Amino acid sequence: MKVIAKSVTQSTFAKELIALPTPCNDVVYYPAKLADLATEEIYTVFQTLSQKSGLAYLVVTQPRAAKIVLAGSKDLINEVYQVIPWSHYKIAGEDNKFDCKEAPSLQSLEDYFIHLKEQ
Repeated sequence: MKVIAKSVTQSTFAKELIALPTPCNDVVYYPAKLADLATEEIYTVFQTLSQKSGLAYLVVTQPRAAKIVLAGSKDLINEVYQVIPWSHYKIAGEDNKFDCKEAPSLQSLEDYFIHLKEQ
């Protein structure tokens, strides 16, 4: 598992999805609804997979940004994601459903990943 730098990655809109560049020179997409939630002070974490490299990423939403916080194998990122103790949040789209977890607060989100990085 690789901890990603603290910098926030700039993302762009692609229809009702937001395109997020990855460290492996790919682009992954997540629902624009998550950005809307962040402006309402609802912060989420989700997992995504690069089709180009096969690397999986754990991404957190913050006000006006999304940040990749961990990278690793699909199984490892899924394992880390499954033990995050927050409630599931599902977003239904035209063709699929998107699963994420909702943090109790921005501070809880930051504290959780600071603690995770220390382990």
